[in-house]
Amino acid sequence: MQRDMDLIRKVLLELEAKLGPEAVDTVKVVGYDDPAVRYHLLLLAQAKLIDFEPELTKTGRIIRVVAFNPSWQGYEFLDSVRNDAVWNRVKTQVSDRGTALPFDLLKLLAVETLKKLFGL
Repeated sequence: MQRDMDLIRKVLLELEAKLGPEAVDTVKVVGYDDPAVRYHLLLLAQAKLIDFEPELTKTGRIIRVVAFNPSWQGYEFLDSVRNDAVWNRVKTQVSDRGTALPFDLLKLLAVETLKKLFGL
């Protein structure tokens, strides 16, 4: 399964929108099935973008993530891509170049796009 940055963003937005601190083992995202969302929750946990508790195998491998909310780093990323216009511009810039970007560069591009939006 490939990493889907649109889904990453949507999951973070859904976790942020929760009304309370309760844990969830999946997030409902329109257009995505539960296995895809659970896999992306695992990716978010590996990237330290969410606060979570792991469900482990007997050998210690994480097989499922129980998510609480975005972590500090998750909020930082979310703040850089929250604006739909910024996110769409970033996606267009990446797609125009015909390549995927590592997460850190994607976030940097989003921050630079946001700066331009605010005239900084």
